[in-house]
Amino acid sequence: MKNLLHTLIIFLGFSSPIAAQVGIGLASPNSNAMLDISSANKGLLLPRVALTATNNPSPLSAHVAGMTVYNTATNTSVAANPVYPGEYYNDGSLWQRKTAWSEKAMISGGTINGDALTATILEVPAATTSGSISTITLTTLSFTLNKPSLVEFNSNISVVFTNSGIAQGSAGAGITDNVVKLCTLYYSFTAAPAGIPTNSVFGLSSLTYINSFATYVATGNFYLVPRSTLTLPAGNYTLTVNGAGASGTAFRLTFGSGNRDAINIRTTPIK
Repeated sequence: MKNLLHTLIIFLGFSSPIAAQVGIGLASPNSNAMLDISSANKGLLLPRVALTATNNPSPLSAHVAGMTVYNTATNTSVAANPVYPGEYYNDGSLWQRKTAWSEKAMISGGTINGDALTATILEVPAATTSGSISTITLTTLSFTLNKPSLVEFNSNISVVFTNSGIAQGSAGAGITDNVVKLCTLYYSFTAAPAGIPTNSVFGLSSLTYINSFATYVATGNFYLVPRSTLTLPAGNYTLTVNGAGASGTAFRLTFGSGNRDAINIRTTPIK
């Protein structure tokens, strides 16, 4: 009986700290932590597992919210739910990958040096039918996404309105017909993975201009800011940045003549 009582006391003595805070490498763990690890030259190594898809708990038997692992496998056989090496946490129904800052990338732009566009002229004829519009491609960019990503398109592009066939700074360049002129900038994919529409317009930015002065006026640069954020699958893309104009009378648009033209495209992996 004495031995049994002694054993029970020893067991309770060990079990009580386990139910409270546990410290590894330190004598007094933080009172708000169940586990407090301290080391000057060692880290915490997560379980390394091979996931098969973000919607599949395997090799676990079920999705468990808060579960964290390091995935060692690359598996893109399930196109909508691929996995790549890296740290994942489970939200109760899916594995979510933690993106590192080093995986964020600027496809275009991201610097304060240089000018993204050279001057490009679009002669806009007088519209003969309702909704008639003239377009031009200002530049083409090709890029590859290695993982499904959130892609941010954010540009700042200059435009000048002048009379048809007359350059900015020339006598008679100012528009005096008192007719509204429309200018638009937008993006479009000419090549993209299956499921992503091509030749569709997105990121529209528009402005209208009217000038009724009877004498020459140098209109200067206006800036349009086409913007869009898309969730895109891995694959190869070709993007065009396009300008367009329309009016009841002919006029000229000069895109990219300013010195602050920028085309910024940033990607953040989401899988």
